[in-house]
Amino acid sequence: MALALRSHGISLAGFTAHSQAGRVRAESWLGGRATADLAELVSLEPDVFFVAVPDQALPRVAAHLGELLAVCPRAVQPVVAHTSGATSVEVLRSCEQAGAATLVFHPLQTFSDPSTAWTRFAGAAVAITPSASTAGSANAALVFSLAQLLGARPFLLPDDKRALYHAAAAMACNYLVTLEHDAQRLFVKAGLPETEALSLFLPLVRTTLENIGTQGTVDALTGPLSRGDTGTVANHLTALADDAPDVLPLYRILGLRTLELVRARGHADPSLIAALADLLQTA
Repeated sequence: MALALRSHGISLAGFTAHSQAGRVRAESWLGGRATADLAELVSLEPDVFFVAVPDQALPRVAAHLGELLAVCPRAVQPVVAHTSGATSVEVLRSCEQAGAATLVFHPLQTFSDPSTAWTRFAGAAVAITPSASTAGSANAALVFSLAQLLGARPFLLPDDKRALYHAAAAMACNYLVTLEHDAQRLFVKAGLPETEALSLFLPLVRTTLENIGTQGTVDALTGPLSRGDTGTVANHLTALADDAPDVLPLYRILGLRTLELVRARGHADPSLIAALADLLQTA
């Protein structure tokens, strides 16, 4: 995020990390020198603090930041935003009590390599959850404008729905990785070269994602369930029971959920859908 904001003319006042190794990594990406600790960073009096730490560290870091802000009064109210998708804005309560405006700023995007991923804010959604006292303020508008500066699409997310929102993000992103991992295993078991299997089936995945984007989830569905092909599904179940029994429960559960899409399309005979459901549920 620092790389992305800086590319749009925002000044990076300073940065730090918990460990020396983390500070060295940050310096390698951002240049300059990381501040030795959080107190030194607070002394620089930035307008906005982004707390981008693991969820389990967030309460401790937020409490420490709040303590430091309380003993360093500012003429201009600072903004403190954390970037966790699942954690409530309430974790920043000590910062708010110290006079800061507090928000959550969570990009709905994956960033695996900071040196290249800073360009991925463009077009990405950003879930913003201000505290009750910050909602509707100029500082809330400031954070929205920062997201828009990055080309992102900010939206307000209610604090009591953050866990559900983050579960949806995990399904859309993390579990997709797991699903493709299991698909790769099955392709290799079927005889595809292990070193090439991923590159051979990823075009199928990419096209499916493109179809979802242009047609929506229901109309993008293809495959034997969408066609009502009970024979092919039965063969899948037999093959998985023989060669990958650990994947069989996942196939069944996903198949049953996929039948909801088949029903939504309204093209398949209800009796055929029922037959497919019975087939998938049979032990």
